[in-house]
Parts: sequence; C-alpha cells; structure tokens
Amino acid sequence: MNGTKTLLYQILKSIEAGKEPALEDFEGATLGSFHSALEQIIENKLAHNVSFSHTGKGKKTVLVAHTNGSVLTAQGINYIHMQDSRS
Repeated sequence: MNGTKTLLYQILKSIEAGKEPALEDFEGATLGSFHSALEQIIENKLAHNVSFSHTGKGKKTVLVAHTNGSVLTAQGINYIHMQDSRS
C-alpha cells in the first residue's frame, strides 16, 4: 500500500506539471500498481480526465488507461500539499 501511495503521489505530481502520466515514467512501477493508483485517483476524485477502457475481443481484451488531458481537482492539489508537508 505504501508503494502505491508513493506512485499515486508521483502520478499526481506529473499531472500537476502538465504531463501525461505513462507507466514508463515511473521506475519500478508495474502495470498492476499503475492501474491501481489510477483507480484510486478516480475513486477519490483527485483528478479529472482519467479513465479506463477495454479493447480487443473475447478472451483477448486489454484494459487501457487514458490520462490524456488529465487535470488535478482541489482534492488532488490538497493531497499533494498534505504529502509535501509530511516530508
């Protein structure tokens, strides 16, 4: 869980900097941990324009994360400030 929170923070900082978060940008992150962090961002309403879709057919469907144009919400900004104040 702690690793996911760190990844969550890194993704939010990336969005804050105006970048589109991508798995390759986060050293040591797995696809599962990246998707988990994005799911937490969606559930906690920390950013807008973050979503998932399924592509493919039948048993060969793939979950794809969409982060293009993502923007922090007030909750996301507050989350970053809280994490920064703890360091």
